[in-house]
Amino acid sequence: MITLFLGAGFSKWAFDLPLVNQLFDFDIEPTNETENRKLELLQSDWSKWKNENLTATEEQFIYWCLHKSSHRRSRIIWYVNRRLTEPFMTRIQGSYTSAMFDERVVRENEQIIKIKGFINSIASFGLRGILTCNYDTLVECALGTKGFNYGVKGEQLFGRGLNPQFPWQNAHVNVTGNIPFAKLHGSLSWDSDIKYTSGKPGRAGKALIVPPAPEKTPPPELANVWALGDQILSDSKRIILFGFAFNAYDYALLNFLKESGENITQVLLIDPYPNEDAAKKLWPKATVNTLNPLKDFNIKEYL
Repeated sequence: MITLFLGAGFSKWAFDLPLVNQLFDFDIEPTNETENRKLELLQSDWSKWKNENLTATEEQFIYWCLHKSSHRRSRIIWYVNRRLTEPFMTRIQGSYTSAMFDERVVRENEQIIKIKGFINSIASFGLRGILTCNYDTLVECALGTKGFNYGVKGEQLFGRGLNPQFPWQNAHVNVTGNIPFAKLHGSLSWDSDIKYTSGKPGRAGKALIVPPAPEKTPPPELANVWALGDQILSDSKRIILFGFAFNAYDYALLNFLKESGENITQVLLIDPYPNEDAAKKLWPKATVNTLNPLKDFNIKEYL
């Protein structure tokens, strides 16, 4: 069985979502004056920080925001959520919201179709499940609610149904797919209690996520997600890591991959700059191969 692990580089390749070092491009369109004010304040924070910390990283700025004051904490969490939700904003009845996973505007998107084809190619060879630390909803949009589950087939999601003009119709949406999907650092479509049919919590800046700061540790609310990830990885002999940087400060994640992946015998790194040494350190008995996603490739040739 195969585990597919999607890093930030996957979302960059698939939908041009920003990596952490590109996160503060402030490329969003505020939908109201409140959002515009938050954006202006964060841009000011970022400008001052960079002038005073010329060699600091984006992760360190996020860490500073999270621990300096409550207003900066809420502001940075709002921005990270909102920036990654931006490509999936849709206008319904005069207001803006996040597109629902199963909507036609999502299903017919060329990039979403590309992602679906990639995942299905792996699934035909025995995909045990998908792991990611990305917050975005690319996998949910690509597979649709009939293509994945968060660990419980039949689990009900909340929010808008299939009809965007009459959202109360078909509103009770359940995930019924066979591919387990563990989002280890949370999701734009989750808050602390509810999983939604779209990135609604991210749109509001209130999603359950572990912000991309150094020394990330998962909150108790994500314990079941990490348990699902352990089940997926421990059942697998092969792992494909797409766009994963093996950042040394992600202690909890790297330790998890090592311990849960003790049965791994084959590793495929899909990355323009693959970190083979880090992979061999985690899985010293495994065979490690690499693939450059910036060139045309057929994943089936490597499975």
